[in-house]
Amino acid sequence: MLLRYYITGFCLIWIILPNNSCKKENNDFLSVTEFNQVIPQNGEKGISLNPTFSWESANNVENYTLAVSKDSTFTDLVIEERGLTGNQYVASKDLENNTKYYWRVTAVNKNGILDAKNADLYFRTLSVPASPSPNISKYFVSPLGYDNPGWGTFDRPFKTLAYTLTIVPGSENDTVFLLPGTFYESEPSIVPVGVTILGSGKDVSILSSKGVGNAESSKNSFVGTLIQLVSPHDGSPVIAPSQGNQALSGFSIDGNQKALKAGIWVENRNNVTLTNVSIRNCYLRGAVFAPGMKEWYNEPAYYMNGIVIKDCEFTNCGKDQSDETLGNLCIAQLDGAEIFNIKITDNEGYGIKFIYDGFFRNTKIHDCEINLNETDAKWGEDIAIELWNCGPGNEVYNINCNTWISIVNHPEVFPETGILNMKLHDIKMIDKDGQSNKEAVEIGTPGVEIYNSYFENKGIGIAIWNMGRKDITIRNNIFSNSFIHNNWAAGSAIFIANSHDWNFADINIYNNVFDTFYTGIYMKQESNTSYMENILVRNNVFLGITNANIKLLGTVNKISVQNNLKDNGNSLAWIAGASVSITENDNLIGNPGFAMTGNKWENWYKASSSISLVIDKGMDVGILYKGAAPDIGRWEF
Repeated sequence: MLLRYYITGFCLIWIILPNNSCKKENNDFLSVTEFNQVIPQNGEKGISLNPTFSWESANNVENYTLAVSKDSTFTDLVIEERGLTGNQYVASKDLENNTKYYWRVTAVNKNGILDAKNADLYFRTLSVPASPSPNISKYFVSPLGYDNPGWGTFDRPFKTLAYTLTIVPGSENDTVFLLPGTFYESEPSIVPVGVTILGSGKDVSILSSKGVGNAESSKNSFVGTLIQLVSPHDGSPVIAPSQGNQALSGFSIDGNQKALKAGIWVENRNNVTLTNVSIRNCYLRGAVFAPGMKEWYNEPAYYMNGIVIKDCEFTNCGKDQSDETLGNLCIAQLDGAEIFNIKITDNEGYGIKFIYDGFFRNTKIHDCEINLNETDAKWGEDIAIELWNCGPGNEVYNINCNTWISIVNHPEVFPETGILNMKLHDIKMIDKDGQSNKEAVEIGTPGVEIYNSYFENKGIGIAIWNMGRKDITIRNNIFSNSFIHNNWAAGSAIFIANSHDWNFADINIYNNVFDTFYTGIYMKQESNTSYMENILVRNNVFLGITNANIKLLGTVNKISVQNNLKDNGNSLAWIAGASVSITENDNLIGNPGFAMTGNKWENWYKASSSISLVIDKGMDVGILYKGAAPDIGRWEF
C-alpha cells in the first residue's frame, strides 16, 4: 500500500491507496537504463560534413541531448540539440572538413540525466586533398596548438602531427617543424612524398601514442604504425619505388609500454633519411625500411635506393612470436643504403633484422652498439644483426655487441661474381655472462670475408653452413674464451658443416688466434655425393686446445695446414680424422711470445718483442706484412 496525505483547508486527510495504483505514477522516478552511441563509431574517418548521429534507445527516457565539440572537454560546442525524442539526428549545418570532433549523447528524465556508456567518442570529417601551397613551405606543430584549417604558423601552430600531414601537400619540398613538448597522437601520421619532418631534438620533441590502429594486425603490415611513409606497390614485386626526397629527424617516439605497434614504416620509397630519432617500447618493431611483400626465393626487380639511417636509438621494440623473433630495425631490398651510429637495447627482440625475404646490395651497416638478451627460447640467444640474401658489395663493420650475427642466403641466390657479397670486420663481440652456446657469426652465404674482429666466450666462433660453401676468408681475428665450451659442434672456434649434396671449396683461414677451445677447427663432411676441398689453414695460433687442433669428419680433399703455431704442452696431432691430399709443413710448437697485457682485443695477443716466436714465421697469403715474412697470428709486429 501507499500512504499519502492531502491538506484541505485546515484538515489533514489521510488516504490509503492500493499497491497497483502507484505503478504509472512511479515511472517518473525510475532511472534511465544504460545505452550506447552507435554511429559515427569511435575513431572513424571520412565522415560526411552533415553526418547522421544515432544511438540506442534507453528505457524510462523523456528526451536526449546531443553535444558535438572540437575538444574532448566539450567547452567548444558546435552542435547542442536538446529535447530530442528519437534516437537519431541529422546535423542541420555542415561541419568543417578534415576536422576531429567529439560527440556525446545524454538521456534525460525527471529523475536526472545519464550519459551513454561509451560517451565522448570521436570522429574525423571527410578530408579533401591538400591544396597546393607554393607560398607556404614551413608548417609548425605544438602540443599547445590547435588542429584547425588555416592554422599551422609558428604563432598559431597545429596541435598534432597526424592532422598537420593532412593539410601539407606532397611533392613541394615542405617541412613540418615539431616544436618542443610531448605530442599525444591518436591517429597515424601519413607522410606524403617530399615532406620532411624536423623535431627540436629527440629529447625535446616527443611523439607519444597509445596506439593508432590494431597492434595485433599482420606483423608485415604498416597498419598500426605511428608514422607511415608508404607508396603504392599493390603487392607486386615489379613496381618501382616512389621518390621520397625527404627526411625525418630530431624527435622521439614513445610506444607507451607496447601499446603502439611500430614507430616508423617506410615502404617502397627511395631517398629517405632517418636521423637523430629515438624509438622506444613499441609492440612489434621500432622502424621498417622495405618495399613490401615480394615473391620469395627470387631476386626482386627493384630495390629501395638512397636510404640513410643514422644517429638513432631503439629501445625494447622487438618481439618474440611463436614463429619468429622480430627486430628493432627491420630492413629489406636495399641497394646502397647506409646505416650507422645506431644504438639498440632490448630484453626480448633482435637488433637489426631483415623483413620479408631480405635482399641487399651495396649496403653498409657500421658503428653500431647492440645489447640484447642472451637467453632466447628459439635460438639460444637473440641476434644482433640478421640479414638474408646478401648480394655484392655489402659491408658490416665497427659493431660492438654481445650476441651473434647471422648472414644467410637462399640456395643459388647471388653466386660468385668476383665481388664479395659480405665484408664483416672490426666486430667486438663479448658475451656478458660467458655461458653462450651459440656461434659468434653464422655464415650461410658465399663470397664472405671476416677479418680484424674479436669474439669472446661464444660457444662456437664462426659456423659455415651449406649455403655459404664457397669463397670464404676468415683472417686476422681473435677467438678467446675464459673456459672450454664442449657442445654439439665440439666447442670449435670454426665449424664447417656440409650436410647436403653441395660442394664446399676455397675456404681460407689465415692469421687468427684460437684461445681456449675444445676444438680449434672442425670440418664435418656428411654427404657421400659431394666434397669439401681447397681448405687453407695458414699462419694461425692455437692456444689451450684440449680435443683437436683440426678435426675432420668424413673426407676433406686438398687441405693445407702450414705455418701455424700451437702452444707448449699441446701434444695433439695437427689433423685428426680422414683427409685426402694433405699439405702439412712448417708448423711450430712453443711459446708464441705474446705480450699478455692490456685488453685482449688490443694488446694481449701482440708479439712482445722482435724475437717472439711468431715473428716472420708465416707464409705469404696475400695480406700486407712487414719484415722478411708475415708474422703468425692476428697482428704484425
